[in-house]
Amino acid sequence: MSEFLKKFKSVFIVEDEEPQNQVQETESTPQTDSATESKKTEETSGGIDKKFLEVLASALEKNNQEGFDYFEFRQSLINLSKMPMDEATRFKSAFATAQTMGVSAAQLVESVKFYLNVLANEHARFNEAHAQQRVRLIGNREEELKKLEALIQQKTAQIEQLKQEIAQHQKNRETIHGQIGDATLKIEKTKADFDATISSVNGQLEEDMKLIQQHLS
Repeated sequence: MSEFLKKFKSVFIVEDEEPQNQVQETESTPQTDSATESKKTEETSGGIDKKFLEVLASALEKNNQEGFDYFEFRQSLINLSKMPMDEATRFKSAFATAQTMGVSAAQLVESVKFYLNVLANEHARFNEAHAQQRVRLIGNREEELKKLEALIQQKTAQIEQLKQEIAQHQKNRETIHGQIGDATLKIEKTKADFDATISSVNGQLEEDMKLIQQHLS
């Protein structure tokens, strides 16, 4: 870690190891659904990241103003925070040091604005890289997801249509099945009536033939 980064962290970042301990404790115990959701929220809520600190520190280091500016003023405030004094007194005491360096309050404000502009430029660069990364890693997948959702809806509609058609086919099948049954009964009844009728006529003819042969031959 560079000296500037160490100084940057000491001036702007308050170290706190407690959250890490809590995370380790969480990892050692089984997680319920609610605990899992809570962890996901925690993972996306943002936190101080070492690599980003290094990026910002590098940007500020490259643009560090000569002489006593806001950065040194902030360091004075940190040093004075260890002493028993209220905020107003601490700022006035730090400013007294700045005045010995020929720095006015207006110059400190302009120095703050300068560093804010440096950070704003870094923020803009990050947002641009972030947007490009989203397009590269997520954008195409989102388009693919939309297409899949459309296909699912389309095929779901087709399935519903097929279900309706199948139901109608089944209804038609039952109707035709009934019609076949009725027609079969009618046809077979007609056949049975014909067979009975012709059998009766044949019987009469055969009886008459027998009597002719008996009485007239």
